[in-house]
This record gives sequence, C-alpha cells and structure tokens, in this order.
Amino acid sequence: SGYPTSVKRKDLIERWMDRMDNGHALVEMPGSKILHLGRGEANPVSIEVEFRQGNKKKFLTRVRGMEEYGIDAESLSTEVSNRFACSSTVETNPVGRAALKKGRAELVFQGHLSEELTALLTGDEKLSSHGGAKGSDYCLPKNVIKVTLRKGVPARKKR
Repeated sequence: SGYPTSVKRKDLIERWMDRMDNGHALVEMPGSKILHLGRGEANPVSIEVEFRQGNKKKFLTRVRGMEEYGIDAESLSTEVSNRFACSSTVETNPVGRAALKKGRAELVFQGHLSEELTALLTGDEKLSSHGGAKGSDYCLPKNVIKVTLRKGVPARKKR
C-alpha cells in the first residue's frame, strides 16, 4: 500500500490547509452577525475614474458593487454629493457599459473622487485630505475597494 503509516501533525495540517478553498464572510458589526458566507474572494466595490466627454480637465467617478455590502445606492449617492459638493446620478441600466445585475445600480459622481470615496467607504479619513470624509459610518475593508484610473487619468497629487 502506498499510504504512509504515520504522519506528523504539522504535515497533516499543512496538507489539509492546502486543499482548502479561499472564502469570505460579510459580518455586520457590532454583534458579529454573519450576513453572507461565500467561496473565493469577496466581490469588489469598483471605483472608476474617467475623463468626461470633450474636456481633458473634468472627470467622472463611477462606483458599482456597494449593494453587496448592504449599502443603499440612493443614500450613498445623496451622502457623497452632500459631503463632497458634487452632482451625482444613480444609473440602473448604463448605456454602452457592462450590464448590471438585477437590483444593482451604478453611481456616477462629478469630479475625481477616488481617494475621497475610498476614505469614506473604509472609514479611514487619513486616506484623503478632504474634510468631507470625516466621521463616516461605513467600514469596508480596504482590500475590497478596487480603484481604476481610465486611460490618461492622472493619479491625484498628494498634498
């Protein structure tokens, strides 16, 4: 028989862990109530910055995937436009872009707000110099926020 008669505990645990899949849990705090358990990586909240049509100095920031974390699109849109003094739109079926799942929305904000939104959603006001990011109720982990700068969009200069 090709099986070992004895195995060290360390090797057994190592082998067992190698066979495990990655997983994620969405937990509501305080109280540690598990809202969702899933396989693989957690779905990201994507923040995408692009140039507005026809002008190289004006930007649009698009956000999708926040519903996954129990964040209502309408209320986030209102809060961001109040905090950062920008116009915002909630799109449920964006034209000429990747389709959204049912019940999902894409938020479109005026301006280059990638740092501000990251600071607001993670609850870490040190990530942005903007005062509007202070006192946020959101606390998403940093690794679920994916920021994409479209072609030619400059990264913001650190102040």
